[in-house]
Amino acid sequence: MDFATASVIEDQIQTTIANYEPRVTNLKVEVSPSPDTNEFEVTVNFEIIGQEVPVQQFTFIVEA
Repeated sequence: MDFATASVIEDQIQTTIANYEPRVTNLKVEVSPSPDTNEFEVTVNFEIIGQEVPVQQFTFIVEA
């Protein structure tokens, strides 16, 4: 539960979305460690190419 691990998770999520989801752009991933609860909070922001909708955002928890 540290910032180094959070950075690895962040990079892996960005790489996976970039490789497998060509319909998104302006991808931003933020991972925040929470050592007290043994989890990471992940927030993903992106835009959908060709759609006139606001930036999409979802947040989820990864437990260690």
